[in-house]
Amino acid sequence: MDFLATTALTSLHDLASRMPHSLTEADNQTLNDIYFESVEDLENPESLFNYTLTKAMRKHTTGTQSQEHIYLQRFEIPQIRLFELLIQQFPLANLSQHCTNTLLIDALAQHTHPVLMDIGIGTGFQVANIIEGLSKKENSNVKHLTVVGIEPFADAVTTAHENVKRVSAQAPFTVELVTEVAFIENYTLETLQALLPAQHDGIYANASFALHHIQHASQRKTVFELLKTLGIKALALSEPNSNHYEPNYQRRFQNCVNHYGALFRIIDTLDINSTEKAALKLFFSREIDDVLGNSEEVRVEKHYATEQWEQLMAETGFQLEKRAAQFLYTRLNGTDLQTDLPNRYATVFEGEEITSLFWAV
Repeated sequence: MDFLATTALTSLHDLASRMPHSLTEADNQTLNDIYFESVEDLENPESLFNYTLTKAMRKHTTGTQSQEHIYLQRFEIPQIRLFELLIQQFPLANLSQHCTNTLLIDALAQHTHPVLMDIGIGTGFQVANIIEGLSKKENSNVKHLTVVGIEPFADAVTTAHENVKRVSAQAPFTVELVTEVAFIENYTLETLQALLPAQHDGIYANASFALHHIQHASQRKTVFELLKTLGIKALALSEPNSNHYEPNYQRRFQNCVNHYGALFRIIDTLDINSTEKAALKLFFSREIDDVLGNSEEVRVEKHYATEQWEQLMAETGFQLEKRAAQFLYTRLNGTDLQTDLPNRYATVFEGEEITSLFWAV
């Protein structure tokens, strides 16, 4: 059943047009009715999607978070299994990283002392894969790789050091990992330059689903200008293609429904059990909760649509390029990595661009 074309969703669209300040008592009752009906039938994909939307909408109208842990316990799976599903089965993350990793490995291999600056390094999983791929790269020139990792969460940085140390032990070149627990928008040119080694012959920046967390457009422009002034060879940028920066609630609701509706449909196609499908959806429901539930002042999942990133890069002096690259695969679980676009790569599901992947110089 297409859960994007239901009576309940039509009602939610109507309610969104009057949010956040013009809901009547009858409107609030309709919202609550849809919410409680959904909670009673969470095994149904339509109901689960409506639940994620109404939960966020109720949070936005009341300023409080609903407590449904008792209803969701049956969908809990071990964190390590959830991570496996996201990386191995969920095609958007897998194909996106396969694309950017391939591009970065090819570029880094041309240098003897390159720098990989990872903005939002997280637990270092992607960087570890890049180091492994670079270790296997034929005719690589790399003698010493410096990884500069910028990450706001200290626990993730600790894990990143462990993961990078593990793969570096097997690499045919030396690896140095320099990290700071910080937000990229708080850097100046001087503080960013202080992270770089004295000797290097090329800086490449990677930002994988991280830069949309910068709250203000002016800060985003400053960060891109900073990277350009730093003299990076290229920026590999991966981002969802949906405008959740949009301040108008009704338009943001429509964008949210389109984007996460597609993600939920992708999950429904995966060859995993129903509990694991629900667990994946609930993982992304935390983003929906932010997009539709939080106030403008505290929202962090402020995604741009593709054309907004393109405009920002053009304004800050970046040019989009396509590198000649050989990808080991371009399709996974019904989703394609599209490589023939004129100025970018993309993951595509049912003809819709879900994530946009840029190589900006």
